[in-house]
Amino acid sequence: MSATASPLRYRRPFTILWGALYLISLALTIWTDFPVEVGLYVILGLGIPLTVLMSMEWSTRLPGRKIALWLVMAGAAWWLASAVLIRAEYEWRLWGTVNTLTLLLVTFTIGYWLAGEVERVGHLIPVSILGTLVDIWSVFRGPSKSVGEQVAEHAQRQAETGVWQPPPFVELLLLNWPQPGAPYMTPVFGFGDLVFIALFVAGSRRFGLSLVKNVLLLLAGLAVAVVLAFLYGPMPALPFICGFFLLGNLRSLSMTRKEWQATVLICLAVLVVGFLTYLRSMVPAE
Repeated sequence: MSATASPLRYRRPFTILWGALYLISLALTIWTDFPVEVGLYVILGLGIPLTVLMSMEWSTRLPGRKIALWLVMAGAAWWLASAVLIRAEYEWRLWGTVNTLTLLLVTFTIGYWLAGEVERVGHLIPVSILGTLVDIWSVFRGPSKSVGEQVAEHAQRQAETGVWQPPPFVELLLLNWPQPGAPYMTPVFGFGDLVFIALFVAGSRRFGLSLVKNVLLLLAGLAVAVVLAFLYGPMPALPFICGFFLLGNLRSLSMTRKEWQATVLICLAVLVVGFLTYLRSMVPAE
């Protein structure tokens, strides 16, 4: 490794900026005179992009199955401990930070490991399509809908009282950011969103796709999802994250006829299951 390459490789400037912004945001949760609206724009305009850029800096090495398994198991155990402590109303600024960092470790590890398991770059197509279908169903009819309702109710209570309250357990599966100007955290990323961001970033690096272009595509997809969520309420982010990634890399992605056939069959099966679930939900309970 050349001496000129090593400083940039190990300084990880976006990680440093992410940490600095996070600590500043955490400090501003004590200063409640800081405008909450400005704090929200800080999260959206700086926190989200820096998280994506940080995932790029840590995607240089793809973990093997054993390492990924141990990291995920250790991270899940530590995440569970932090979640229990937060719910027990221990110091939220400390354990909320631990929860956030642990969630980043787990999601990035899963995303990077999946990127290492993808055999050909074209296989990112079915992964994206399936992720999109599942996310749409989950947000509008599945588990994410329930999570979103609980998170919205909790956020409304905190906004009305102006004080921190223990979040519902499911909210701790979301990456929360300290809300400048208010003594609580604000959900920013879903678990699956972070996994797919890490997958696409690491996949781009592994298969020689343009890393800068794909980071910009991911940020564009996130921006559209955030804007639509503000305008119309809860919105699945993966259709936009995956959609922008696929559209921006169409010339580099290809699959065989058999792979397309298998993808279509699997997608049809997912759609059928989703439709049957919808019909079941329409039947009134006795």
